[in-house]
Amino acid sequence: MKAAAAATLRQLPRVALAIPRKTRRRLILALLLVIALFALYKFWFSDSSFVRVEHVTVSGLTTKDAPRIQAALTAVARDMSTMHVSEAELNSAVSSFPVVKTVEAQASFPHTLKIHVVEERPTAVLVVDNERLLLAPDGSVLRGVVTGHPLPLIRTNGAVPQDMLTDRVPLGALHVAGAAPAALLGRISSINHGKEGILVHLRSGPKLIFGDDSRPYAKWAAVAAVLADPSSKGASYVDVRLPGRPIAGGLASETIAPLTSTGGDASPQSNAPTGTTGATGTTGTTGATGPTATGQLPTANPQPSG
Repeated sequence: MKAAAAATLRQLPRVALAIPRKTRRRLILALLLVIALFALYKFWFSDSSFVRVEHVTVSGLTTKDAPRIQAALTAVARDMSTMHVSEAELNSAVSSFPVVKTVEAQASFPHTLKIHVVEERPTAVLVVDNERLLLAPDGSVLRGVVTGHPLPLIRTNGAVPQDMLTDRVPLGALHVAGAAPAALLGRISSINHGKEGILVHLRSGPKLIFGDDSRPYAKWAAVAAVLADPSSKGASYVDVRLPGRPIAGGLASETIAPLTSTGGDASPQSNAPTGTTGATGTTGTTGATGPTATGQLPTANPQPSG
């Protein structure tokens, strides 16, 4: 095997020599030309005045800091070329503005650069020391931002945050608000803490008992399923501390009505009662695959309070 490989290698120079000398020279010259052109583009043309950014447009800004953000982006962009655009440098130029989530750039040969700013959207309003501060989902304080729709209120007695919310208690409430589906976020009036942990208060709806901020998306899915179930109509609270077994309670008729299981923390159980009479008669077992609605809160707390 080694002998065959060695014989093949010995034959390669012969193959090269078999190419006419004139053709070999042309191939070598073509290769050198390609290398020279690449070096010219890499080390000169891509950053030369022929493709220097001269026209900058910035879109997507709605904040009061828009002029300052635009000026910072324009200054950095004009040190670039349309052949060499760095979004990392553009993002770094506006990193001191919490309202900026990310920056996207698109170059147009030879001198135009279009920059689109993606802003952080406020999720909740922090009420502290008679101040109201808009919060991004990660806890960033968004100053100079205007929102045209109602947001959940989170009240705290802690210190006023400057750039980032760090207090664990309101942060838990913020995480719950950040996971809320768009259809329900606008219905939240406030989020606070009680003896059951995190409590979400809806406009024209039941109180939602989250307990803590773990598995917020699963808990909101359970809330949506319960609210969509006709048997939960009139409930004064929905307990989703165990999202796999949500409980709607405080029903005026004090009946046990089956709700839809969302799976997760406990295996589904059939909770159809025997001989329990509601407003329309005895409840049956049709569709009873999940938890039940009761007239009282459970005596035990399934999860630690937030």
